[in-house]
Amino acid sequence: MRRLGLFIGLAVLVSNTAGAQKDSTSRPVSDHWHARAWIVPIGVLASTTIDPEMREWALRTHSRSLDHLAHALNPLGTAHVLVPAMAVVYAGSWVTGSTSMQHGALETAAAYIASDAAESILKPVIGRERPYASGNSHRFRPFTNNGDWHSFPSAHVAHITSIAEAISMQTDSRPLSAACDALVVLVGWDRIYEDEHWTSDVTATAALTAMISSATVRWIKSRWSER
Repeated sequence: MRRLGLFIGLAVLVSNTAGAQKDSTSRPVSDHWHARAWIVPIGVLASTTIDPEMREWALRTHSRSLDHLAHALNPLGTAHVLVPAMAVVYAGSWVTGSTSMQHGALETAAAYIASDAAESILKPVIGRERPYASGNSHRFRPFTNNGDWHSFPSAHVAHITSIAEAISMQTDSRPLSAACDALVVLVGWDRIYEDEHWTSDVTATAALTAMISSATVRWIKSRWSER
């Protein structure tokens, strides 16, 4: 349970903590990003030291009930669920004439596309071996199209984190932001539980995607404000 708590703490750390981002004053936002500038890398590096232990823990805890939970969580990081969901939100905002919701849907979609593009490029370039292949977290084969060597970044984590980050940046609701963070944690757990990714893949992907997503949303917001 201590290892589970550590993983959850790290995953929440590198996912978005949106409360500080929605403050109207610049100092809390600045303090928030200054903190993340050193806390996030430390969290990611710390997760690399427990990759083997977390894999062993995940394999030992397999059960029928957790298998069902993992099966239910898996689609939450996939395009065939998330893309239609974003389309439905945009269509609903268009029908209701909600400009703010339309902007939010477009910002979220753009964050998703940017994050997905980065993930798709990095996978073959980095070429990290998946845990199920040999159980060695230090094996890399850069510039390969073999899926067994596409452990980092995690597409599932990148997809859900990009959307969670974008939504959190657009809302003043702490419960909604917390729910977004929880989804990132659950999808990250699923990827480790199913032996598809190392813990450090999950934490690093969440951290990287959060930065890409937030930068994309901020850039688009700046374009809206210039109109």
